[in-house]
Amino acid sequence: MRSLLAAAALTLVACSRPEPPTLTPELAAVTAITAQGIDLRVQIQAYNPNGIDLSTRSLKANVTLDGKYDLGTVTVPAPLKLPSKKWTRLDVPLSVKWQDLTSILALGAQSRGVPYQVNGTVSVGGETLNVDLPFRLAGTITHEELLKAVGNSLPGLPLPGLR
Repeated sequence: MRSLLAAAALTLVACSRPEPPTLTPELAAVTAITAQGIDLRVQIQAYNPNGIDLSTRSLKANVTLDGKYDLGTVTVPAPLKLPSKKWTRLDVPLSVKWQDLTSILALGAQSRGVPYQVNGTVSVGGETLNVDLPFRLAGTITHEELLKAVGNSLPGLPLPGLR
């Protein structure tokens, strides 16, 4: 009877649901600002605490400028194996199109850098686990980067401070 109970307990442990990975956001860096939009690179460390490999499927991110200008949400495929009991870096490029160019013009007219925030989720899935894990990253776009973007959007417009 004891061996039957031990076997049943072992089976329950072996069939237990995996734990979700832990995300540690590292970096959201602007790689380009153009007349069409903004390109960023998002880096996140993911730790898989399970005894089985998992995989990421996609990354969904919403980008906001200056705490009030919502640039929209983008979802990109991000297939990556998360090996068992290891840290893995996700390095995902994002490209967000400008929703309202007048907002960007208004920000470019100010003499300061503009903070941005990237809020999103990483979708992790497999046979036994499907979960969206949240993350948040922030940074600042320099005033010069904004002026160049505005200048590229409106060729021929003289912009003070743009070299």
